[in-house]
Amino acid sequence: MNRISAIMLGLSLAGATAAQAVDTAKLAIQEELPVGKVAGDYPPAPGWDKLPEGEFGEKVIRGYNYFVNTQALAPEFVGNGLNCVNCHMDAGKKENAAPLWAAYMSYPAFRAKNNKINTYEERIQGCFLFSMNGTPPGHLDPALVDLSAYAYWLAQGTLTGEAFDPADMVIPSDEDLVKGGKRDDFPFMPAYLEAGGSKEPALPGRGYPVIDEPAQAPDIARGKQVYEQECSVCHGANGEGQKVNDRYVFPPLWGPDTYNWGAGMQRVNTAAYFIHQNMPLGQPGKLTEQQAWDVAMYLDTHERPQDPRNQGSLEETVEQFHGGHSQYGKEVNGSVLGTASYPNHPNRPQ
Repeated sequence: MNRISAIMLGLSLAGATAAQAVDTAKLAIQEELPVGKVAGDYPPAPGWDKLPEGEFGEKVIRGYNYFVNTQALAPEFVGNGLNCVNCHMDAGKKENAAPLWAAYMSYPAFRAKNNKINTYEERIQGCFLFSMNGTPPGHLDPALVDLSAYAYWLAQGTLTGEAFDPADMVIPSDEDLVKGGKRDDFPFMPAYLEAGGSKEPALPGRGYPVIDEPAQAPDIARGKQVYEQECSVCHGANGEGQKVNDRYVFPPLWGPDTYNWGAGMQRVNTAAYFIHQNMPLGQPGKLTEQQAWDVAMYLDTHERPQDPRNQGSLEETVEQFHGGHSQYGKEVNGSVLGTASYPNHPNRPQ
């Protein structure tokens, strides 16, 4: 571990117990995952030697720590055992795993999910509500500001490349910071523009790359076989994840402590895209597209926490918010998914 990493972890652990320190260190190791691509295919994110000085640098560090250790550092907003890094791998830097730098530069944007233009802050709030099965922080909450600062720094550094000098980076107000980078007044780095950078960057590696519909319809039985062979060693025989010192080091995939029925990952297609590009851990592309679809179907036909948009009628929630590849409201093994769902934010502080 280099000096910057050691300082960063020390800051994140300043108020933590010894047990939390062990777990945070384990989680931070995820930053070193192999990317599965030859060097140069995707723009590299900035290293910690390019950390800006002063207050904004402190925001970036806090944002990173929120990102990799969300369940411990933001328990008031998190209702399950996940961290942001579970869906956005390599601390939000890995290509084809919804990297933060590309996500930041994609907002504000219209989302059909809530039928409105969303700022980057609102996108993160949605993650807390659905993926984290929790309660979204309010507008300009310090956690949202710090997470946005981390993403902004990654975006500026990744776009600019080797010429990135954090001393030349415009430090936006908190109000501007949480908007995101897809706006006319976004302060692109001079070095980026001088090198011919576009004000509408291509963002290679953004999101989870789409794969074709499978030749055979996704199958639960085949998916179970793939899960048992390739996934259960990390995520448990029953999708329960793995814990060390009562903290998850591998996330649960179904049951009470994972993402809820409103999360994007509960859709079979989204899960298949993610799995094909990023799983098994460190072996992207090991599974065929068919296997990815099959195991995604298997995961998504297990109960999980309720869709928080459900106001008491499963049928109305299905009609209004679900369709296509969502298994919510469908019958599997004699039970309709969504009728025995687990509660939302069960560990919410009182």
